[in-house]
Amino acid sequence: MTTTAVLDWDAIARTDMAGAPFAWGLVRDSVPQIATRRALAAQFPTEGFTLTERAAGTAAGKGYRTWNLSLVQDGLVNEETVRGLTPLWRGLVDSLLGDAYRTAVAAATGQDLDACTLEVRAVRYGAGSWIDPHTDRADKIVTQTWYFNEGWREAWSGALRILRSPSADDVAAEVLPGLTDSVLLVPSPHSWHTVMPVAAEAEQQRHVLLVHFVSKDRTTW
Repeated sequence: MTTTAVLDWDAIARTDMAGAPFAWGLVRDSVPQIATRRALAAQFPTEGFTLTERAAGTAAGKGYRTWNLSLVQDGLVNEETVRGLTPLWRGLVDSLLGDAYRTAVAAATGQDLDACTLEVRAVRYGAGSWIDPHTDRADKIVTQTWYFNEGWREAWSGALRILRSPSADDVAAEVLPGLTDSVLLVPSPHSWHTVMPVAAEAEQQRHVLLVHFVSKDRTTW
């Protein structure tokens, strides 16, 4: 893999984290060059995605419908899928695996990430794709979600909602997909958030890179 550093560590480390309704922060300019941002959006992976879905309101847990491509699991690169990425995207994955990224996220969130393993996947949300309100698993110490959409319109829906409660209408903040904007989130029993369904008239798919720092030592709250 290339060793090209795609991310600006300082932009991540200085994220202004909100304390309410839980710890989260909007990160801007973590990819410094606009040409690089646009290239990452244009080169977002297209092949090898698997549909995962569960009906809303079931006893099994949150409902969702998304298309997923695993890039890193348990800290190990999925060589088969990463091999199909462009050099720029391989550089981005390489940046996420480095100590500098882990240090920057720890500085922003105040979390000890030294013993955590990394999970990384690309996610596509087509028309009607969504995720119900949820708090994330207890073993996720920090989550960072990047967006790779330029010119996303509010009418297309698909916003991440930061919630005060399990109700999707109890909105503390709303983040529409942007061009390499990202959200840092520290899961807790109160970290309710949801992804609103992408509208049928959306002219783009919602493109996401989802990163989890996972601890095998924390399995319950």
